[in-house]
Amino acid sequence: MRLPFRGTIHRRALLGAAGAALTLPCLESLVPRSARAAAPLPPSRLVYWFIPNGMVYERWTPTAVGALDPNNLPVCLQPLADAGVTGDVSVVSGLDNFAATPIYGGDHACGLCGFLTSTAAKKTADLSQVSLSTSADQLAAKAFIGRTPRPSLELGMQAGGLAGGCDTGYACAYAQSMSWADATTPRGKRTDPHDAWLYLLGNGSATLTPAQRDRLRVGDQSVLDLVLQEANDLHGEIGVSDRVKLDQYMTGVRAVEQQLIATTPVACQSQPDPGSDTDYFKRFGLMMDVMEFALKCDLTRVISFMFANAFGPGPMPWAGVSQDFHGLTHQMGQAGVKDLLQKCITWEVAQVAAFVKRLKAIPEGGTTVLHNTAMMVGSDVSDGQHHTHALMPVLLAGNGAGTLNPGRHVMFTPEDPSARQIIAPTADARTKALAIPNTNRLANLSLTLLKNAGVDVAAVGDSNGVLKGL
Repeated sequence: MRLPFRGTIHRRALLGAAGAALTLPCLESLVPRSARAAAPLPPSRLVYWFIPNGMVYERWTPTAVGALDPNNLPVCLQPLADAGVTGDVSVVSGLDNFAATPIYGGDHACGLCGFLTSTAAKKTADLSQVSLSTSADQLAAKAFIGRTPRPSLELGMQAGGLAGGCDTGYACAYAQSMSWADATTPRGKRTDPHDAWLYLLGNGSATLTPAQRDRLRVGDQSVLDLVLQEANDLHGEIGVSDRVKLDQYMTGVRAVEQQLIATTPVACQSQPDPGSDTDYFKRFGLMMDVMEFALKCDLTRVISFMFANAFGPGPMPWAGVSQDFHGLTHQMGQAGVKDLLQKCITWEVAQVAAFVKRLKAIPEGGTTVLHNTAMMVGSDVSDGQHHTHALMPVLLAGNGAGTLNPGRHVMFTPEDPSARQIIAPTADARTKALAIPNTNRLANLSLTLLKNAGVDVAAVGDSNGVLKGL
């Protein structure tokens, strides 16, 4: 059992199995002379949660700007108060995503693939001809490579092939993938909790060693034993002075073992296979188990989760609605339809609130996993009846490792209000919309969260700056 050796060694030996990062001493034999030790920083995590087909705007958006009142939330957001997480979530309104405006139909496909790319999708039903851009989650994943066993985790509740057309001439890849490795490569999502769990722990091509996988499954060996063994394996590859330094490190490392064990979540020491289930509601719960496990055990710091594909989950009997969700959004003017949609959206928000509550309950140093997480919840359109990409519904949860101030309703207005007057789904309309100055684009939120997490990127899609006041 040894660390991969290619002439250099990372400054930090990361053991996601314990949910902790142990810092090896700087060994001059293995580290370039120019390398300098950096003070350890808390992990910064990004979670992107997609809800399809928009919201009922007046039942979602608070009437007042400022601190959220748990006793006076819009009805669709009431689950935040019920879960006790109102102070951990902000409602962000007034952001537009005009880059997702399609050409002659395709709002759901373009809105989904544009959620994290904020890029106009090339209209084609040919998978080999799709063109978009790298999504925000994958920009983070690339920047975080080497920090965790898995750079990112893509999950969803609905499967579906990427080939063929799915939305008025737009490829199914656009309608079923919000994560894009680059302009032409959609990343597939895992829809089976058991499959996602195996991916996190490692398989034949995994970066985790068999011993580390055993540590996660069984918890029968001190995580420090793994570090000590790996350190012992380095003895034959380093100089005499470095051996003395490493021995001193190994002598002192046992002194912190009990402290580490005390702060290591039990579930990271012995995590059972969540399995899977054909029942949607039960499988949803298992997916949340997998996401919680991945974050608290530091197996990845980037997660994208799709509640459904572009046209929604269909009927939602678990929320008390037997009609097709997407179809209902096209009938908002009919009596009682908004009440049915409200049931669906309230259930969706309740799942978000439950997950936020889970992360809030996991201690991490002097804070919590939620504190070190920025979770962005959004949709493909503002509402499913008008298919507009203005005034996008967004929830923002967590403190982003101290960069966010949650518990508020934050409203933005465009630099030029005429941008929101252009909603016709034509090529000319999209070109005009993108040309109008608008400093409050959804892309700017994606850029802000990346910058807050230490990801050095110049832009995300059509972003033109970071957002202030979050």
